[in-house]
Amino acid sequence: MTAIPSVMCVHAHPDDEALFTGGILARTAEAGGRTSVVTCTWREGEVRVEELRRSLSVLGAGEPRLLGYTDNAFDGGVLFGTSPFDEAVGKVVAHIREFRPDVVVTYDAFGTYGHPDHIHAHRVTLAAFEASPFAQLFPEAGDPWQPSHLCQATIPRSAIEATWDILFGNSAPPPGPGIPGIPDEEVDLAIDVGQWYDKKWSAFAQHESEIARGGGATRIAKMSEEDRRDTLRTEWFLHRAHRGSRRLGEDPFLPR
Repeated sequence: MTAIPSVMCVHAHPDDEALFTGGILARTAEAGGRTSVVTCTWREGEVRVEELRRSLSVLGAGEPRLLGYTDNAFDGGVLFGTSPFDEAVGKVVAHIREFRPDVVVTYDAFGTYGHPDHIHAHRVTLAAFEASPFAQLFPEAGDPWQPSHLCQATIPRSAIEATWDILFGNSAPPPGPGIPGIPDEEVDLAIDVGQWYDKKWSAFAQHESEIARGGGATRIAKMSEEDRRDTLRTEWFLHRAHRGSRRLGEDPFLPR
């Protein structure tokens, strides 16, 4: 009897769940697997959380799991990027132990494109992944659980170069360590999620306030349908941690 691996994604902001992992979430849910999303910023009652709730409904990923931090210094809450590290780790550990996923997903060490909240989410999630099986750590967060795989959303440099003109005009991305993307040969998993593009885009489109605000979400929304489909049809990952029978580089989201 095959089992569908359960998947928990840890993202910094509403809309990241659709942009970086909407395909694998929709694919897993359609196959009958359990999925969930932890979002580090925003709080119940805010517009972006309601948009997140609609996005997760499209993807079949349940109700929002919120850490309750903010990404805006004027909101009166605790900024995620400066939140106490152990406190944030303990919150993610609690979600891991409650949901008990086979696969935990977050960003790569550069936060895919350098956003400080993404980088902090990467660090917090890695620490939580390692801590969750130890009963001695965060005992108040529930019974220990060891996820089998850790995947980190990333972007190959070739994909950055191919979409730079579309997103940022006709200037080529300059070389340097601050530019997103890793060497193509370092990508462990390139998953074609084209079959689930419509759900992925529908989920992303629920984030109306972020699209209206300007920035990256707006640029994606203004793409031609063909360019947007090409841009969003693949999700890339580093497969850096592994507990289980499937080897590194093999798709850990597939039934086993």
